[in-house]
Amino acid sequence: MVDLVRRARAAARGAGAVAGVGPRLPGIVGHALVRFFGSLNIWFWAIVGVPTLLAAVYFFGIASDLYMTEAEFVVRGPAKTPVSTISAMFGGGANTGADDTAVVKDFILSRDAVGELAQRDDLRTLLSRPEGDFLTRFPGLLFWRSDFEALYKTYGHFVSVDIDSETGIATLRVKAYRPGDAQRIAAALMGDSEQLVNNLNDRAQRDALKTFQHEVDTSEAHLAQIQSQLTAYRIKANMLNPTAEARGPFTLLEKLASEQATAKAQLADALKNSPRSPQIELLRTRIASLARLIGEERAKLTGNDGSMATALSEYERLNLQQTMEEKLIASAVASREQARLQAQRQQLYLETIAQPNLADYPLYPKRLASFATVVGCCLLAYGIAWLLVAGVREHASA
Repeated sequence: MVDLVRRARAAARGAGAVAGVGPRLPGIVGHALVRFFGSLNIWFWAIVGVPTLLAAVYFFGIASDLYMTEAEFVVRGPAKTPVSTISAMFGGGANTGADDTAVVKDFILSRDAVGELAQRDDLRTLLSRPEGDFLTRFPGLLFWRSDFEALYKTYGHFVSVDIDSETGIATLRVKAYRPGDAQRIAAALMGDSEQLVNNLNDRAQRDALKTFQHEVDTSEAHLAQIQSQLTAYRIKANMLNPTAEARGPFTLLEKLASEQATAKAQLADALKNSPRSPQIELLRTRIASLARLIGEERAKLTGNDGSMATALSEYERLNLQQTMEEKLIASAVASREQARLQAQRQQLYLETIAQPNLADYPLYPKRLASFATVVGCCLLAYGIAWLLVAGVREHASA
C-alpha cells in the first residue's frame, strides 16, 4: 500500500514537470507584466505615471504633518416674530442665528482678521515654521512674496469655517504645524469674533438712540428759545404773570358792575316810592360815575394794542408753545428710553459651544486618501483621453 502511494506521487511530479506548470509560472507572469508596460504609450506615462510619481514623492516624503484645532460657536439673538400665519407655518418666526453667524464667518475669513492676527499674534511666524514643507508654509513657492496679500492667501489654506444650515452652529477649523499654534490662532479668532459681536451691539444701540436723542435735543432747544421769548416779553410788558395780573382788573370790573346794578335798583326804588327825594340825583350821579369807571376798566382790558387782552394773547401763545414743547420733550425722552430697552433686548451674543482644543496627533495630510485621489483622477483623465482618441481614429478609418 505504501509502495502504491509513492508511485502515485512520483507520477504526479512527473506530469507537472512535463507540462511545465511549476517552473514556468514566474516567467509567464514576468512576461505578461513586460508586455503590459510595453503596451503603454508615452501619453499614459505623461498623464498617469509622472503625476502619480510626484504625488507619491510629495505625500510620503515631503508633506509636513498638520495639527488641527476645532471650536464650535453660535451667534444668538432675540426670537423673530412671524409676520403672518403662513410664515409661522414655514418656520418664518424661528431665528436660528444663521445670518448673524455668517457675519462672524465672513469676518474670520476676512483681511481684517488676518491683519489683527499678524499684528498681535505674529501670524507670519506661525505659518512659516521650519517644520512646514516648502509648498504649504508661508511664503511657500512664492518665496519672493512676503506681503500681506500673500499672507492672506496662505491663511485661507489653514483656516476654514463651516455653518450647519439647520442649527446655525459654526465649526472653526484651524491647521498649523504645531498643536499650540493651531490652538493659539483659534482662541484669538474666537476672541476677535466675540469683540465683533459686541461692536455690532454697540452700533445698533447707538443707531437706535440717535434719532430719539436728536428729537430730545431739538425739543430742548425749542423750549429754551420759547423761555427766552417769555422772559423778554415779561420784561417788555413789565408783568411777571399777565394771567395772574389780569385777575385784578376783572375782579374790579365785576365789583363796579355789581355796585352799578345796586345803584340802579336803588334809583328805581326811589323813583317809585319817593319821586321828589334828593337821593335821586345822587344816585344818578353815582350810576354815571360807575358807568364811566366800567368803561375805563373795559378799555384797559380790551381797548387798544396795549390792553390786557393783547398782553394775554401774546403771553398765552408763548405759554402754549412752552407747554407743547414740554410734552414733546417728555414724549421724546420716553421714546428714547423705550428704544434703549428695546436695543438691549435685541442684543446679539456669541455662545461658545466647544473651546479650541489642543491636538494630540496630526490629522493632515491624509496621505493614502490624497494619493489615491490623485491616481484615480489621473486614470480617469487618461481613460477619457483614450476614448476620445479611439473615437477619432475609428471615425477617420470609416
